[in-house]
Amino acid sequence: MGHDYLRVFKELNIEDVKKHLIIWGDLTSDCASCRKLGINAFSATHCPECGIEFKYVTSRRLDQHPGERFHLVRRMHEKRPDLLFIDYTDYTKLLGQKQARDFFG
Repeated sequence: MGHDYLRVFKELNIEDVKKHLIIWGDLTSDCASCRKLGINAFSATHCPECGIEFKYVTSRRLDQHPGERFHLVRRMHEKRPDLLFIDYTDYTKLLGQKQARDFFG
């Protein structure tokens, strides 16, 4: 019996997510914490630049190719079941809101 993927909502601290997030790209990935480029999301457990441990993963492709959403999540989960997949739109929206709150006090 196979597994299905469902979107779920869980309360997380956006700063913790950013600190431990790898952003999966088409060819390579980058660290959301220090912006190091060229990381292999399928094998890197820590950022080679700042050393943080990756706990979360997201992909800009989720927005650009919504029909591939669950295929992408399944592919990443097969390679990296240790990472929690974060919705890119939710992440960028919440991060923008936090930055605005911090800026305006």
